[in-house]
Amino acid sequence: MRKDDIMELGAYLKSIIDQDRAAVVICSLDHKIIYMNPAAAANYHKYGGAELLGKSLLDCHGAHSNERIKEVVAWFAKSEENIGVQGVQTR
Repeated sequence: MRKDDIMELGAYLKSIIDQDRAAVVICSLDHKIIYMNPAAAANYHKYGGAELLGKSLLDCHGAHSNERIKEVVAWFAKSEENIGVQGVQTR
């Protein structure tokens, strides 16, 4: 895929997730919240809503949940294949 195609696909997928009624929160590999769809911002309003962007996901959960979050993020960090970018070329 060309870089322009990837960017277009990203915008398309974001528009779909933005319309979803389910809360979607995405964090970086260092646990920083990098995206919240409008449903998530509304759902977590009492905790700060969209102001949670840039904060650690680990600050939002208890010890048991944090261990699970760390396991999942570590799995994503282990290989590019785990984040679904295998075969993607940016030219």
